[in-house]
Amino acid sequence: MVKTKIIRIQKEKRLPRRTEDELSLAVRDGKLVCFPTDTVYGVGTSGLHPEAFRRIYELKDRDSRKPLPILVHSVASAWRWVERARAAEALAGRFWPGALTLVLRPTPEGRRLLTAGSKALAVRMPAHAGLLGLIEASGVPWASSSANASGSDPVPDGDAAAVAFSGRVDYILDGGPSPGEASTVVDATGPEVRVLRQGPLSRTILEGSL
Repeated sequence: MVKTKIIRIQKEKRLPRRTEDELSLAVRDGKLVCFPTDTVYGVGTSGLHPEAFRRIYELKDRDSRKPLPILVHSVASAWRWVERARAAEALAGRFWPGALTLVLRPTPEGRRLLTAGSKALAVRMPAHAGLLGLIEASGVPWASSSANASGSDPVPDGDAAAVAFSGRVDYILDGGPSPGEASTVVDATGPEVRVLRQGPLSRTILEGSL
């Protein structure tokens, strides 16, 4: 059991510098953080830490053959880890930051973020100023997953996150209630994009941007 620190944050504001510095160091060291986004609460840490993926899988009791999404702080930073594609650039330019996860082929450097058996990366830039500032300050992409045990619903707010994860994660960022609908997931690895999971962004809206 770990000692969990709970920190209240706001969606519209970056964290105080001292808090950002503390959390950035913790993430780079592979500490687990439960955090709000513009969709659902998530749990994650540095995708470059050797223990990151194992800790998330164990926390959620998740099948390790299922890949973990990667969170980035900007469109430009995404292209360091995934290959550019015409459709992906159009969609990211229109809907990032926002409730859109793009599945793309990794760059040579991005292969470091692949889980066993995976050939593609799912990447997203969430529309949450506090979280984006923290990801940027940490200097690393975050391996992440929804904040729940595998097969159950994500926690709806900071209070529920504290009940579910106190003693199991190093930090809980309490941002109040979450919207509660997971992002739309689009496979953009091929010549035609495919919606893998319907979310806030409908197929019609997406197709209108291509």
